[in-house]
Amino acid sequence: MIIDRVEWWEVDQFVHQEMVNSPEYNDVHEQWDLTPKFLVRVSTDDGHYGLGESSRGVPQAAVEAGARALIGQDPRALNRRQLPLSGAAAGAYQTYEVAVFDLVGRIRGMSVSDLLGGAARQQVQTSYWAGLQAPAYSVTAARAAAAGGYGCLKIKIMHGMDVIERLRQMHEAAPALSYIVDAMARYDDFDEMRALLLAMEPYNVVCLEDPLPKERYDWYRQLRQETRIPIALHLGSMAQVLTALKEDAVDIINCSPGSMVRFVQMVDVAGAAGKSCWHGSGVDLGLLDLSYIHACAVANHATVPSDILSTPLHLDDFVVSMPERHGDQIAVPQGPGLGGELDMDAVARYVRAQGEVR
Repeated sequence: MIIDRVEWWEVDQFVHQEMVNSPEYNDVHEQWDLTPKFLVRVSTDDGHYGLGESSRGVPQAAVEAGARALIGQDPRALNRRQLPLSGAAAGAYQTYEVAVFDLVGRIRGMSVSDLLGGAARQQVQTSYWAGLQAPAYSVTAARAAAAGGYGCLKIKIMHGMDVIERLRQMHEAAPALSYIVDAMARYDDFDEMRALLLAMEPYNVVCLEDPLPKERYDWYRQLRQETRIPIALHLGSMAQVLTALKEDAVDIINCSPGSMVRFVQMVDVAGAAGKSCWHGSGVDLGLLDLSYIHACAVANHATVPSDILSTPLHLDDFVVSMPERHGDQIAVPQGPGLGGELDMDAVARYVRAQGEVR
């Protein structure tokens, strides 16, 4: 058995704009929802296949280089902890890690969470999401989150926004809702951030993520001493986790390494230090969301609500049937591989380009 064909589709991702930004923030919006993404299907010479999805901004050259690196390989013999992707192909590592795990899972009749070590839970807690929004605009997001059974809403903030009034109006509209507040390291004044953080304390804030420039671990340590709100860091590698722990700069970690294997490793290390974690996302198209669910199910300390929400945010996800969701709890797929199938009707609707490598 060898991999003999990789098909790819470049597709648009369109979202419900009311969940992203209110009009006054359109000029500062990164417009990530206008960046196309790649979906892949990796097939073997005996008819098996696995599905994958790229993160945002991965170039076609990396997708095709990754395909060429896998052609001729027996998927059962690959080291899934470190796939043989280097050079240009490394840019599509996450794409093909997901596809290879899905492929091997289908071959062996095992779920991705089984292949990662076994699920520690059968449901993963998720959060609702809202971008940069004015206070009155945010009330709609808070009510939608509460109506959908979510207990937590992740919001984005930036310098100049009336953050406290925004939280006050959302709290008034949905008193039981809690918040993950993501400052995206857009503040650079310690005193301003300390005052803002203290003013957030009455509003059910789970944690404040990336409040200040990440190289200022001294500020992070001081913030932790001066507020009861936990401080979170969005980190992408084991080295960053180890540094943050050594610097005593973090309470909670948003782990986003671009690899399921690395995610589980990072959470295990953070958990050994007494830190809980969640899985960050690129507000993705379905296949990556399935991979996040499996990874979160395996990692014991991935207990903070993760923003895995392709289905409510996008006009269309690219999976035929996403796992069952009850409020903020989403079921871990039990079928082989990822436990989902590519929605070719959605692909046909949103495709920009396509190709294959044999």
